[in-house]
Parts: sequence; C-alpha cells; structure tokens
Amino acid sequence: MTRAAITILGLLDITAFFWLVVWVAPLAAQPPSLSDRILSFAESAIGISIISTFLAAFAGTWGAQLLAEKNIRRRELLAEIRGINASIALAFNTANTYITTKKQHVIGMVEQYGCQRAARQAHSDGLKRGSIPKDKIFVYQADLQTIYPPFSPIDELRSILRDKISPDGKALVLLTPLIQSVRGLDESIAQRNAWIEEFKVLTENESYKAALYFGTQYAEGRIDERYPALMSAIAKQTDDCIAFSIMIAQSLNRYGIRKAKELGRGPPKIAAPNFEKAKDLIPDMAPYSGWLEE
Repeated sequence: MTRAAITILGLLDITAFFWLVVWVAPLAAQPPSLSDRILSFAESAIGISIISTFLAAFAGTWGAQLLAEKNIRRRELLAEIRGINASIALAFNTANTYITTKKQHVIGMVEQYGCQRAARQAHSDGLKRGSIPKDKIFVYQADLQTIYPPFSPIDELRSILRDKISPDGKALVLLTPLIQSVRGLDESIAQRNAWIEEFKVLTENESYKAALYFGTQYAEGRIDERYPALMSAIAKQTDDCIAFSIMIAQSLNRYGIRKAKELGRGPPKIAAPNFEKAKDLIPDMAPYSGWLEE
C-alpha cells in the first residue's frame, strides 16, 4: 500500500470516528451550533484522549511506512551495486581476453606482415629504379597459421547491464560498439582462416600467389586486397574490443561510486579495474575520446 493510500485511509478513519462521537453525544450537553459542538468535544477529556490516540496511531503507521520504504530502497541499491561490481569484473575479463589475444597472436602476426609488405614494396621500387637486378626474385615466407576467435563473457555482461542495473546511459551506449567489435573480429578471423585454406590449394604460379598475399596487381587492372584488408581489420577490431571494454569498466566504476554515495552508511567497495600492467598493449584512447564524454 502506498504512502498516499495510508494517509487517505487514516484521515478517513479519524474523521468518521470524530463525527460519530460528536453526533451521538447526549443532546442536553450539545451546544446549539455545529461549530460549538465540535469545539466542545475537542476540548473535552474524552475528545482529547481519542484524538491523541488516533493521531499517535496514524503517525506510527506513517513512520513505519517511511522506514519500510527506506529499507526497500536500501536493498535495491545493494542489489544494484552487486550487479555493478559483477559487470565491472566481466568488462575487466573481456578487456584482458583481447589484451592477451593481441599479445599472443595479433601483434606478432600484424607486425610481421607489415614488415613483409614494406620489404616487398622496397624490392618493387628497387626494380623500377634499376638498383635491384630484374631477375632477382623477392623471397618471403607467407604466414599461413590460422588463429581462432577468443571467448569473452560478452553475453553475460550484456544480460547484467540490461536486466540487473538501472539504465546507466554511458555503459549501455558503449555496449553496442563493443558487441559490434567482438562480432566483427570473430568474422574477420574466420574469413582469414578461410582465405588461408583457399591459398594453400592454389595451383597458379608464385607470382600470382604473392600478388594475392600482398594485395598487389596480378593482372592488368586486377587486384585482390582481401588479405591485407583482413589483417588491418583484425588489428583495428582487437584494439576496439580492448578500448570499449575498458571504457565500460571505467564508466561502471563511476556509476557505482555514485550509487554507493546514495546508499550512505556502510556501502560495499566498488571494484576499480587497473590496467597499468598492460599499458603497452592498450590502444591510444584519443580516437575514442568522443565516447568518453559523460
């Protein structure tokens, strides 16, 4: 029952009883006017006793309702803070997942490919200038090692953010590009794996294979840039997964601190993720500054 309903019912009870006592008082004792009757009853010992009793009961009910609502709100805040801490832990784990993937697979793979492309371009420029003999073949070792998309608790994070936490605009806004980045990275890795399987069974000459691997012209006006594009996408999407996960964790930390202050006495400690040990693997956050605005 709401506070307003209790107030109305209480007033109705007091009013009804008041009028009943006034009207059933002995006729001989009743003053001639209604206002005099009310005043006489209110000033009488029995009137004072009855009114005081009802007012005390009403005040007690009102106070109990206020206390009950305060306790309910406190329980809601405690439950939400627990959800916030759980979400921070999931966002932290998601960021660490992609930091680890970047360290173990992506950095080496992308950097090696970048060096190969630079060497290939230098060789091509040398042939054009005549500084490299025209019969000198560019030698390279194609990286045909497949990798697999990492598992991250993105679905669980989405469930808690949407179902167990009051709408925190920034974290929910950041959730969408994080999901898109995770799905995009999974797809890019899958496409690269498929490209590698196609490349392994090619029967064309080495010149054609090199053109496909480096995304250069293999016939007049014909270029296949799938592989270099996939390598660039994997590098960018990995960084996006890291950046958006970190921003969600930081946003939830700030939101949790606000909720802890609202709770007041004895709030739980809000998780504070620290990425200092992985700072060399965290992408430059400047391109994401638009997302960081509160």
